[in-house]
Amino acid sequence: MRRADQHRNQLIRTIAWALLVLVVVGAGIIYWQAAAPLTDAKKSAVAMAEKYGKLKSTSAFYWYNRQQTYYTVAGKNQANQSVYVMVAQKGGHINIYQQSSGITSQQAQQTVKSSQHPRKIVKTAFGKWKKQAVWEVTYVNKNGRMCYTLLSFKNGSLVKTIQNI
Repeated sequence: MRRADQHRNQLIRTIAWALLVLVVVGAGIIYWQAAAPLTDAKKSAVAMAEKYGKLKSTSAFYWYNRQQTYYTVAGKNQANQSVYVMVAQKGGHINIYQQSSGITSQQAQQTVKSSQHPRKIVKTAFGKWKKQAVWEVTYVNKNGRMCYTLLSFKNGSLVKTIQNI
């Protein structure tokens, strides 16, 4: 009787461990497949930035999704200038911006921190809004709600804000 109970308990533990392993592996596979499109987009955008923007090194990647999706690669070109190479997801149209001709990601974040006093800045992305280069700062406000602020790349002025999503 005791041996049968021990055998049953061992079987239950083995099944529980097997289920746990299956859940962890399944979650890993789901995460990997969910992240694959962004990974592919990043590889493609970097390749296009290197080819058409003449980048010799990259320092950042931004994913912007408003009216249209843009992938932006920051880096240095062959003339050793710091640039942003923006690649439109649809059509692959490429724009190149000198980093020195506008505000930085850090300056955009600081502007939002000063004006909105967010609880947490989630991300910053470089993209286009109505043909204007912008920084999108995504943050959580004091009330725990998601907000977006678009700032002009050229001078840091407010372009659009979306509050309390």
